[in-house]
Amino acid sequence: MECMTEHPVHLHRRPLGSGAFDVAAFRGLDFSRAEDDAIWTREWVCVGSALDMPAAGDLLPFTVGDHAIHVQRLPDGGLAGRFNKAQHGGCRVVPLQCQQGAKTPCSFTSCGHSLDRPAIAAGELGEGTPEMYQYLGLRPERLLPVRTASWGPLLFVSLDPHGSSFGPTARALTSTLPAWAGVQADSHRSRWIACDANWKLVAQHLLAASATLVSGDVALCRADAEGRAALLFPNLVLLSSAPGCCAVVLQPVSLTRTLCRVAIFGGDDATLSWETLLNARLAAAAEAQSAIEGGGIGGRGCDPATRLDAGGRWIETQVMACIAAR
Repeated sequence: MECMTEHPVHLHRRPLGSGAFDVAAFRGLDFSRAEDDAIWTREWVCVGSALDMPAAGDLLPFTVGDHAIHVQRLPDGGLAGRFNKAQHGGCRVVPLQCQQGAKTPCSFTSCGHSLDRPAIAAGELGEGTPEMYQYLGLRPERLLPVRTASWGPLLFVSLDPHGSSFGPTARALTSTLPAWAGVQADSHRSRWIACDANWKLVAQHLLAASATLVSGDVALCRADAEGRAALLFPNLVLLSSAPGCCAVVLQPVSLTRTLCRVAIFGGDDATLSWETLLNARLAAAAEAQSAIEGGGIGGRGCDPATRLDAGGRWIETQVMACIAAR
């Protein structure tokens, strides 16, 4: 059952640097809404790979926070990002069950409160189809635009029309994880993995920042004998080792559940190795979420500060700085 707070959350109850996150940061509806306002609508967010939409007209849906958007391949090979036509699906008002911080299964996969579907081939967007109306309407050129950018095979969007440029983000990625500069962008294997943990815990455990850290304004890098890893705030984890490279796009789908959109680049033998590593780290994230919750609203969970490593504390600082800036 989804956990939520019934009263306003005091987001700055603790001073920064001394455990700013309380339990609400990992299961609170008000905290999630603050993140939507301060992070998901302001930062450059990774939404997947350009390889998922190879042909003209192909469309990649992605719900950023509570905002349903898509990126579409244009006839000239370029990309167009837009807010979907049906932000609230076929509902006159947003139903109560869609206001509790969880994305719901719904036939309107273009709604900001429903679970996404995978990329849509151009042939499914023909005139008169439900997908055409839900995502593009009758006049796609009149939809609210979304800024797009790419780095290697990966796609990014920014919902803020007046936000920062993508340049600093691209430079941070290139410097923190140079192995990705030469990644072959012509093929990949992808899968979605759901993890029962808040997105911040998932990011921390995928990074596994127990070794050397190099931090910047938007990226955190780890390097050890297992390979290199980088977290691009807020939702992209990049991993590289001898077998190849792996990108994990994090998408919060409820207060305590994260969808991991995994793309693996490299030889066929790399897939099993990456899946073994990801499953172990995601299991650790779910265990940390359970410990913090302590059995739900009536439980006595542990102090989140005891479950944060160096990477988790960096994420904490970034999140609280974004919220404070609003």
